[in-house]
Amino acid sequence: MRPAEFITLMEGLHLTPKDVSMLTLVPEATLKTWMVGQDDIPDGVAGLMRDIEREVESRLTRAAAKAEGRADVTLIRFKNPVDFKKAGPDMAPIPPMLAYRCHGALISRLYASLRRAGTEVTVKFWQADEGQDG
Repeated sequence: MRPAEFITLMEGLHLTPKDVSMLTLVPEATLKTWMVGQDDIPDGVAGLMRDIEREVESRLTRAAAKAEGRADVTLIRFKNPVDFKKAGPDMAPIPPMLAYRCHGALISRLYASLRRAGTEVTVKFWQADEGQDG
């Protein structure tokens, strides 16, 4: 994977170099050097990023199928990682430390996809006492 593709994938997943560093155990400084370099990103690191991308895309496909044919859809977003953890959505096999960010990427992609399809979309924050805000 070329550095520009890696950066595009990382940003599309709402991940930072620090996030990727924690996931891969590659020092952040090394990642940043790779990201501006001319050489391919090592296969192990690139493969993990592709795996996460595939999982987010798979979830996007399933969510879009559920919303198909509906005139309006309400998406629930988490305000912060603490709320995300309280709600406990299962993002496996995405590592828990990255799940909140990947959820944000999923919501963003789903919102854009549904809007392009002409679906009316509302996004609300999740609230522990109600499951969503009113």
